[in-house]
Amino acid sequence: MSTAIIHVGSLSVSDANSGAANTAANILVVQAPTKESLSGTLSNKNNVNTSGHLHSIEIHVKSTELASHYDSLALASLVPSLIPGGTLSVHVVAEVDADGAAAPDMGPITTSFLLAGLKSESEQRANNGGRIFTARKADQLAMNNRNNATANKLNLSKTKVKLSLDDDDDD
Repeated sequence: MSTAIIHVGSLSVSDANSGAANTAANILVVQAPTKESLSGTLSNKNNVNTSGHLHSIEIHVKSTELASHYDSLALASLVPSLIPGGTLSVHVVAEVDADGAAAPDMGPITTSFLLAGLKSESEQRANNGGRIFTARKADQLAMNNRNNATANKLNLSKTKVKLSLDDDDDD
């Protein structure tokens, strides 16, 4: 299996224009109807074992449901399913609100990448007016180099310093 597509909220496969691609054997399509269900979509309790095997994860959500259905903290639970160097993308499908409200705040998406330990790569406008945010999981070599860099020993001087707190003020 190389790709997982997660439809959040009321978004269906036909809404995301990904129905033709879902017939391939290496694509898993999962529905997350509520905000709380997003974190468990790729877990073993749902009879899905994707731990460390996915090349990419796509999350599709309607722009009108972004605030109510997208869980910024849930991304951290999805990242272990990605291989090192794998990508995670959030596809915000443009939809006009009945109230004609302004476009939703996209800040939580980039914040969720940061909280999940992903490196944000791009933000694109889709042909349908939506947006696609893409981030990448660090590859194993980069992670090892980062760990080696932080594990360097501090070179402190061996010179002793003597402090005297007596100010010769004997009142």
